[in-house]
Amino acid sequence: PIAYALAVDGIDELFELIPFWPLGDRVRGAGETLHFHSTDGADDGDGEWLVRLDSDGLVVTREHAKGDVAARGTASDLLLFLYGRVDVDRLEVFGDASLLARWRELVTW
Repeated sequence: PIAYALAVDGIDELFELIPFWPLGDRVRGAGETLHFHSTDGADDGDGEWLVRLDSDGLVVTREHAKGDVAARGTASDLLLFLYGRVDVDRLEVFGDASLLARWRELVTW
């Protein structure tokens, strides 16, 4: 497991760097939203992200909000999932799980 603070920092960094990846321009959509919620952090919103796949690219805000899909797990598991290191079955999923599969297709190395 990755320590909470380090995992949260890694998630923030991932979202910041995606637009600069060689294939980062393909991380787009029609407004679909994914809510990632850390279950091991404080209840101050520090471990929550709302990701919107827009036609112009990725829009990320740090907030608790309803998404088309929500994925809940430890910050470590969220980070590892976002990087494709663990399967979605490590997370609690609510809503349109196909969006998480799409995330995996869009965000690859």
